[in-house]
Amino acid sequence: MKSKNHTKIYLKFNLITLLVAFFLLHSTIFTQKVDANSTNIFASSIYTTAWETINEKYYFKSEVDLGKWKDRFENKINDLNDAHTCISKLVKELDDPYTRFLTREEFKEEQNIINSTLTGIGVKLSNKKPLILDVLSESPAEKEGLKSNDLILSIDNKSTNNLNGSQTANLLRGEIGSPVHIKIKRGKEVLTKSIVRKNLEFKAVSSHLLDNNIALIKVDSFIPENTSKLFKNEIEKYTSANGIILDLRNNSGGLLKNAVEIADMFLSEGKIVSTVNLSKTVNEFANSSQIYNSNIVILVNENTASASEILTSALKENKRAIVIGERTFGKGLVQEIIQLPDESALHVTIASYLTPSGNNLNHRGVLPDIVIVNEEEQLLKAKEILEKTKIALR
Repeated sequence: MKSKNHTKIYLKFNLITLLVAFFLLHSTIFTQKVDANSTNIFASSIYTTAWETINEKYYFKSEVDLGKWKDRFENKINDLNDAHTCISKLVKELDDPYTRFLTREEFKEEQNIINSTLTGIGVKLSNKKPLILDVLSESPAEKEGLKSNDLILSIDNKSTNNLNGSQTANLLRGEIGSPVHIKIKRGKEVLTKSIVRKNLEFKAVSSHLLDNNIALIKVDSFIPENTSKLFKNEIEKYTSANGIILDLRNNSGGLLKNAVEIADMFLSEGKIVSTVNLSKTVNEFANSSQIYNSNIVILVNENTASASEILTSALKENKRAIVIGERTFGKGLVQEIIQLPDESALHVTIASYLTPSGNNLNHRGVLPDIVIVNEEEQLLKAKEILEKTKIALR
């Protein structure tokens, strides 16, 4: 039989064990609650930051009742997915195609493009629909035979019907080395392609010399940070050229500074662009950085947009270039990229821009001096104009 002392020790030990177990159990629950609360607070702060950013910077905020969205999702945001869903609803309310939310992955992809590297198959898409405008040289898309004007019908069996270029591009993104299955329409023919994604080095500017000492410089995008630097490297090769054809067809724009800096390489003086935000107007003038002072022809089409239109208007309205092609896209708004605390991001429309003569191109575009739809004829006309060196450009 156990002694009373042994019994007391036994009971005391079990009581301590129970207390420790109770403490550990409830400490775990408490920690989980603290962690959950921390997650809720952080997720809510993401939405709050997005709302505050839009409320402070959004150019058309007078047209939207942003106040009702400030606390609309109070106590309803429990994690990042909830926060992102709520931000997307807020952005949709603005009804602005250029103010949009980017997930962490989409923002990372955008930063890669700004740094001239990207992962994908190497196609450039129309803004409006899943139509291939260009195929990058030596890209997986080129090797598998994709061509300009191919219409993408589906990606990995998901229909692209009613998707715009950005939404289609999201479906094409993926891990390096992973395959993507694409169905395209080429004329009346429907083709299926399996293409492996890879790292691509995106070169925004290319050039070559045509007959009669005429240079053709093509700018595919103003998105990469180094576009104006690359352009300067190219134009310095052709300072003695009889003329330059600047090809901005299918260039959907990018960073404003690239357009301003390139325009400055052709202008000795004059206004380049004005940006109008909520509080002031900022004018950009040429600052005597002119590198090339001879004849210029610019080629544009309906997909020439944004920064491309700024450059085109600056040279056209300062009477430095003749513009040939189709009326341009008509994007006269400026966006700022704002990173959110969880490394997602917002594109927010913060300003409109005006051409040197004060025109707002939004939904209007640039009307060429010479309207020609056919791309080959556009180039032939540009060469014809520059070969007639005795004819002064307007």
